Amino acid sequence: MMEFLKENVEIVQIAASLTTTFVWLVYLHIFLSGYIQQRRSSILINRGGGQDMKARCLVSNMGAQPAYLLDVLASLDTGEEVDVASVVDREELRKEELEQPTSVTGQGPIPSGGYVDIGTFEDVARRAGHSADESDLKDRCLKLVAVCATNQANHVVAAAREFDLVPGDEGVRLAPRKLEARQIRSRRLRRKITSMLERLERKDGDAEIGAEFARL
Repeated sequence: MMEFLKENVEIVQIAASLTTTFVWLVYLHIFLSGYIQQRRSSILINRGGGQDMKARCLVSNMGAQPAYLLDVLASLDTGEEVDVASVVDREELRKEELEQPTSVTGQGPIPSGGYVDIGTFEDVARRAGHSADESDLKDRCLKLVAVCATNQANHVVAAAREFDLVPGDEGVRLAPRKLEARQIRSRRLRRKITSMLERLERKDGDAEIGAEFARL
């Protein structure tokens, strides 16, 4: 064995160098993967305090960095055109009745592990232009898209979640289609969301916005 090593010392050194390089590349990949995963945004849209329309709509930030909630967009599938509305502002509250004027909106910073309560799902439906009557809500799908800005993203980040509104003996029940919110990280889709927010501010192209929102 020693004779073989002496005769092939250069080959052994090259093999050792290649093995060391491979090991360091593996460690580098693990480190970078963990770093990227740690800094990746994660927005959750949950219901709290029940399963009916009285449940609270909570937007949580589970990313490692703080996030600023810019808006929450909502649509109720009617089987026809999709109407999209901003539901982040608590329009049912009167500013003069509040101790802090900022309580009239859900916009604002969310620390890592924090959340914002934007009201009941009943309030969200009203802000989206629908009554809270069971006849107006049953057998529809409520789609919510939470849009945030983070200090490590060049564009906005967003998450979407759909809730089926199922009629029951005790009123309409919220049935989420998936366990967690779907993270929207595609650069193309994030640019579309930014464009949608700008056009909603100008109230421009509602039909086109609805079609784009349905594809998110």
